[in-house]
This record gives sequence, structure tokens and C-alpha cells, in this order.
Amino acid sequence: MIKGLWLILRNLGLMLLVLIGIGIIAFFVINIYTRKGQTEEVPKVTGMSIEKAIEILEDHELDYIISDSVFDDNAPRHSIMDQSPAAMRLVKRGRKIYLTVNSLDVPEVEMPDVAGKMSFEQAKKTLLGKGLILGKVTEQPDPSITSEADMPVFEQLYQGEPISPGTKIKRKSRIDLVVGIMENRSDTTVIEIDTTLIPPPSE
Repeated sequence: MIKGLWLILRNLGLMLLVLIGIGIIAFFVINIYTRKGQTEEVPKVTGMSIEKAIEILEDHELDYIISDSVFDDNAPRHSIMDQSPAAMRLVKRGRKIYLTVNSLDVPEVEMPDVAGKMSFEQAKKTLLGKGLILGKVTEQPDPSITSEADMPVFEQLYQGEPISPGTKIKRKSRIDLVVGIMENRSDTTVIEIDTTLIPPPSE
């Protein structure tokens, strides 16, 4: 009986030692896998070029993903607009940093329907709201116009040709307008817009 009890205790002891060994091994494996204690402060890369940002992140042993793109006229093309996690956060080495970049491509917008639908003042506001630039304005006398305040838009032109509503064009494109005026007010004239007050079209 004593011998049997001894065998049971010995087996239990061996099992306990095995469990302890497995626990120690698992602890070290998990510790290595999660890189416990190995943290890095996320550097600030917003405002930098994508190439410079990648170089800095790699120097800090951090990975990156370009997760989104936006378009901002006031920021350099292909620069970092946003990052997540934010700068100065402590993260584990190898953590992915999600980057939003300023697109190289100028986005397109739809040409609005202003010809025959709006006054000159309404058309100007509509073009501005679409991100388009008012180009050359040609005044055309018309007998149906009886008030100087009434200046309907007769035509909308892009690069000298009529452009249909809904046509996709680059933002900052210049749109020329032909507007109607009273016959006795003027002969056909062209209004030249002061282009020094208007930013040039984006490349």
C-alpha cells in the first residue's frame, strides 16, 4: 500500500513539474511574441513627405499603412496629412501606423448647370462652390433684357467650347461665361477677370 501511495505521489510530482515547465516556456514565448516592455514613442510625421515619413518610422522600428488619401490645395502633394496613433503615443515596436496622404491627383468635379438657369451673380457663387474658377466673361446685348440688374447666363464654356452640365473636369478649371445685358447699355464687350487675385489651377 505504501509503495502504491509512493507511486501516486511521484506521478503527481512529475505532472506538477511538467506543468511548471510548460508554464515557464509559455511565459517566455508569449513575452517574446508580444515584445513585452519593448515600446517606442510614435514620432510626428504629419507635414512630411511620404518618403521621409517612412524613413523615420522605420528608424523607430514601426510599420506603416497608407490607409487614406485626401486633397488639400494648401498642402504639398504626397505629404502626410494625418497619422494614427498620434505622435508621442507609446506603442510596441512593429506597430502599424496608419497614414493619410495628400493626393497627387487633382480631384474632378461635375460642371454645374448655370447657362439658361441662373443670373451672373448666382453662377459665380455656384462655380465657386464647386471649386471652379470664373474665367472670361463676355457681355452680350439682348432685347429681352429690360434691367441692368438682370444679367442671365447664356453660355458656359470650357477652353473655348460649350461644356454640358455634369461633365467631369478638374477642380480649379476656368469656366468662361456669356451673359446678357440691356441693348442700350453697351455693345458686345469682354470683361477680363483680374487673374492676380485668383490662384492658378493645380497641376
